[in-house]
Amino acid sequence: MQHQLTFRPLCPADRDEIQAFYADMGEKSASFFNVDHGNERRTMAFFENGKPDHRFFVAADGERIAGLVFIWDIDCAVPWLGVAVRDDYQGVGVGTFLLNALFALLRARRYGGLLLRTAKTNTAAQRLYEKTGFVCIGTHPSGELLYLKRFETEAPLD
Repeated sequence: MQHQLTFRPLCPADRDEIQAFYADMGEKSASFFNVDHGNERRTMAFFENGKPDHRFFVAADGERIAGLVFIWDIDCAVPWLGVAVRDDYQGVGVGTFLLNALFALLRARRYGGLLLRTAKTNTAAQRLYEKTGFVCIGTHPSGELLYLKRFETEAPLD
């Protein structure tokens, strides 16, 4: 990866950069990640009310946000995942960086894994998910593919 990235929580000072992140999102990326501006509204709600059932993190390249990842249903052992990479950062490892950093954080907090769904036509995302250990477990009622990433747990006590 040619970028010097940091992984950190989304913070209130990121508001303008997140708006630019969504404004710069190409049609293809938006069609997969931001249908009807749903994830944009979800993310912007963080700045309004904190979105208490969500956790948002970014991969930042200096001041610029290269990627966004969030989880929701955080009180569950296996929360849901959303991830997007800025169009001009795609294909250089930002998605892998984001997911691996999030996995380490969630393992440390003893989560059991992650769930996500993705469009059947979003083959680039499917390659990323499978490369990082997600397994396709079927089709969601929405018609999208359903993926699960399990985190190894300690062996049970005898």
